Amino acid sequence: MATITINIPVNKEQWILEGFAIRFGYQLQVNNPDFNPELSVDPVTNPQNINNPETLQVFCKRMLIHIIKTEANAGHNNASNEANAVIANTIELT
Repeated sequence: MATITINIPVNKEQWILEGFAIRFGYQLQVNNPDFNPELSVDPVTNPQNINNPETLQVFCKRMLIHIIKTEANAGHNNASNEANAVIANTIELT
């Protein structure tokens, strides 16, 4: 599998991560899947929200992969090449 590396200056890393968070809706807190509405909300034993288990860095990587796949598919679809569009839709990026 091919590898794509992006070098980001250290002084721009946080700015880029924040931009992705804003653009794609990253949330520091998410709904607690184990929340029990029949019990009282308790920040320790029954929190309604929890810290997002997906780090901002992992979220940004997932969004970059999504962008690459979306744009590759759009390119093939715009070229009216149905066979290549089907192939592009099955690419697994990690």
